[in-house]
Amino acid sequence: MRRFRLSVVLLLLVATPLFAADRWVLISGTTGPFHTDARVFNPSFDKDIQVTAKFAVAGNPPVDNAARIAAAGAVFTVPKRSMHILNDVTTALFATNSLGAIVFTSDDPFEVTSRIYAQTANGTLGQFGPGLNVGQARPKGAILQMKANGGAGQVGTFRTNIGVVNPVNADTTVQWRLYDRNNALVGTGEMTMPPYGVTTPINMADRFFWDDIQAGSDLSDAWVSYSASNPIFAYASVLDNGTTDQTFVPAVEDVGVPPTQPPPQSTTRTFDVTLQDFSITFSPAPDDIKVGDTVILRIRRLEGTHGFQMTSPSFTTVVPDTRPSGNNVSERSFKVTAAGTYSYFCTVSTCGAGHTIMSGSLTVGEGGNGNGSGPGY
Repeated sequence: MRRFRLSVVLLLLVATPLFAADRWVLISGTTGPFHTDARVFNPSFDKDIQVTAKFAVAGNPPVDNAARIAAAGAVFTVPKRSMHILNDVTTALFATNSLGAIVFTSDDPFEVTSRIYAQTANGTLGQFGPGLNVGQARPKGAILQMKANGGAGQVGTFRTNIGVVNPVNADTTVQWRLYDRNNALVGTGEMTMPPYGVTTPINMADRFFWDDIQAGSDLSDAWVSYSASNPIFAYASVLDNGTTDQTFVPAVEDVGVPPTQPPPQSTTRTFDVTLQDFSITFSPAPDDIKVGDTVILRIRRLEGTHGFQMTSPSFTTVVPDTRPSGNNVSERSFKVTAAGTYSYFCTVSTCGAGHTIMSGSLTVGEGGNGNGSGPGY
């Protein structure tokens, strides 16, 4: 799997909150026709509060924003029981037109909301953006009701941008899985975000996102799940291609746990081993032996004077020197504990001219299939 810098707004979650209260605006900026307005609310009836805002710039690939978050931010006062107005919030607070995420912090309780919109000839079109605290970030989540079945201007179709926001001063790895309308897995991707990294939103059907998307996938209704090494915020913005109207879709918690793979079924395999001049033969052929199986060898000497011994892939003895008398059967067993080549050979060096070719091996593969190489003749 290739590692992708997935098109999401991503800020990494600190293990211990640095502030009494914090709110993250997931994406903001004033660029072209797009604007972001924010409102900060002080719920106190008797106290003015101070709020600090810091900006983490977005980019593809994302940059390490740790220094920006550590530096002093924009500080403003919100009077008691008041809503502070911040139109074009990124230019008002940071004098920048760049896209990015904003973290607001205070020693006192407060709330933040945002509106992201585009100015058009007929007015504005946009969507609401919540202010989220770090406790709402999730290491596992899912984004539902996404659509990607057309391009700009195509009436009746939609496109979807994905974003993520998060807060830890550390790299965070996120693994993504894309499912189509039929709930079939059609794409996977992995990204590593730098500390407080932010990416600009990007179309979910873009290959920047995934290793690839299976041909013929129906993304007219799609969803993604993610699993991250630190909690993150994730969201989607679904755009109507005909009207450019936008809908904000936050991630939901994904509490599903993949089922534990059951251990391979072990079996008991029994083989007849016949020792005779010039050969050692197995019946049936020693195929499909798996790690965990118990192997029983029924060893008999058909002619001559011969012995039998078998060693493991690490050259330890699993069947000791066995020398059946007459036509009697000597039974030996061992547990297959490792994949690899198990070698067997005659232990009586004076058995005759064919002694040196009385050997062979069987192989237990990593995938669990064993194949005998047959006798050494």
